[in-house]
Amino acid sequence: MDYFSGKVAIITGSARGIGFAAAKLLGSRGAKILLNDITNEPLRAAEETLRSAGVEAISKTGDVSEYQDCEAVVARAVERFGKIDILINNAGLSIVSAFEECKPETCRKLVDVNVMGAINMTIAAIEHIKKSAGHIVFVSSVSGIRAIPTGSIYSASKAFLRSLGESLRLELKKYGVHVGVIIPGFTTADAAKTVMKGDGSSRPINRPAHDTPEGVAMGIAKLIENRERERVLTSLGKLTAILQRLSPSLLDFLLQNRELKN
Repeated sequence: MDYFSGKVAIITGSARGIGFAAAKLLGSRGAKILLNDITNEPLRAAEETLRSAGVEAISKTGDVSEYQDCEAVVARAVERFGKIDILINNAGLSIVSAFEECKPETCRKLVDVNVMGAINMTIAAIEHIKKSAGHIVFVSSVSGIRAIPTGSIYSASKAFLRSLGESLRLELKKYGVHVGVIIPGFTTADAAKTVMKGDGSSRPINRPAHDTPEGVAMGIAKLIENRERERVLTSLGKLTAILQRLSPSLLDFLLQNRELKN
């Protein structure tokens, strides 16, 4: 029997991108899925796509930065499926701007989603995860291992998730709960997705991609199945992790040189 058969997974930020890819993969392997996102129409479309593929899926619109919304997401999953085995904290925003160009309100918006969103959803679901000796997954980033220029606030939020995962891993071990952190590199995004400038306005994503949402979803599945503490994806991501550990000054030079060329 497939490891995911019959398991119940809540995935935030799952109307598209990594979240949807993870929902599709886990659902194809027998998991029951609750999709969550802040926008209703794309979320319903994602639910219909999964259902058409034979996945037992429901959706619940909600803003992860609001604790009451997270409680409602958890309540919907338990009402329909009776339990929660997997929580994947994937919802997130990104700011691409020099730090001095970032307005406090834009930073607050990112922190509310990336940091408080993961905190809110995990607190809301934690008792159910403990009962099932299940899994909590945080979707971090290579920039959470090594912060990058023009990505200070985003990088800090992703580093936070790694630290939160480390602490919860120890706190919840006695309940048999697995806490894992997945660390993607730059991943392809659909044309509709944007990032924020420091002033809060949106701009298209303009960066080279080294992985796909489907590739990250496979990494998440392996992280869960093998109960790994952390999984770094892509060759560039692994090289970054090694250089940060062995020679952070060299990585400083490489990143600064790259920034000067852009």
